[in-house]
Amino acid sequence: MSIRKTEIELKKLACVFDGQEEGLHIKKEKEYYGFETADGRGYNVFSDMKVDMGVLSNWVGSYPRAYFEIVDNNT
Repeated sequence: MSIRKTEIELKKLACVFDGQEEGLHIKKEKEYYGFETADGRGYNVFSDMKVDMGVLSNWVGSYPRAYFEIVDNNT
């Protein structure tokens, strides 16, 4: 079995939806990091990133694109 490395485009995202009211783990106006889901309809969202190492941590969940606005495409 071989494992193929895949590059992902990491994006800095701002939440535009208050998910707390719906029982979701995202907050309006908070910044997150993420990359597109395999189907391209949403983002795999993380709460933070260790910038010096480029490591994502604290996975929040997968959410539709409509919940986020791209802040910085060159993270």
